Amino acid sequence: MSHDNVTPFRRPKPARPQQSGGVGLKTHRGKVVLVHLLTIAAFALNLLLPEPWSLIGMAVGIAAIALAFTNRGQAMPWANTHHEHAVRTLVIGYAIWVLGSLLGYVHGALAVGTIYVHLIVAIWAALRAAIALVLGVMRKPVPNPHGWLI
Repeated sequence: MSHDNVTPFRRPKPARPQQSGGVGLKTHRGKVVLVHLLTIAAFALNLLLPEPWSLIGMAVGIAAIALAFTNRGQAMPWANTHHEHAVRTLVIGYAIWVLGSLLGYVHGALAVGTIYVHLIVAIWAALRAAIALVLGVMRKPVPNPHGWLI
């Protein structure tokens, strides 16, 4: 009997595929960064482009919602807070944007109010997305993803 082999042969556990660091689209961090950049781009395009071309901003916003919504339950817990935060930012922002746009149709004099509402919503969404973008790069969760403010 050989005493050389003290431990019996054990198969090594298969290595789980780990996501590498960085900001690639396959990493959680990359998807979070992309969603927040698309959110900023969507509201910036809506604010800066004239009326028929602002639909490009709406398409970018829909792409951001689709990306965030499809990755919401499959990501790490810190990334799930970012996806929920981005979805709420886009939905609430566009809802207020549309209500503000209706001001110009109610009465012509309220068209000036439309400009102010659009400006305030764009600043609000850009601040929310920028702060969440910084937290996402650091892989930290959003403290209150269901809140209205930052």
